[in-house]
Amino acid sequence: MVAVRLREVAYTWSPMHQNIMNGLWKDAAVKLRKRVADNWSSALTLVVPVASTYWYAEHFRQEEKLHHRTLEKNHRSG
Repeated sequence: MVAVRLREVAYTWSPMHQNIMNGLWKDAAVKLRKRVADNWSSALTLVVPVASTYWYAEHFRQEEKLHHRTLEKNHRSG
């Protein structure tokens, strides 16, 4: 039988070190605004179809909710 030496390393954060991921979120709004400003055509290509689909779905849902009202009015007057 051959003895194999195992090594274990435990990585921990110091309780005094509070800003672990500070660089990731620092100036996030400024970075996002710069990326959108640099790539506004790509952003429009993504945002316009998504917003249009959402608007169409909401409009269709509202029309479905009100559909029975228009049928009753047409049925009474006709």
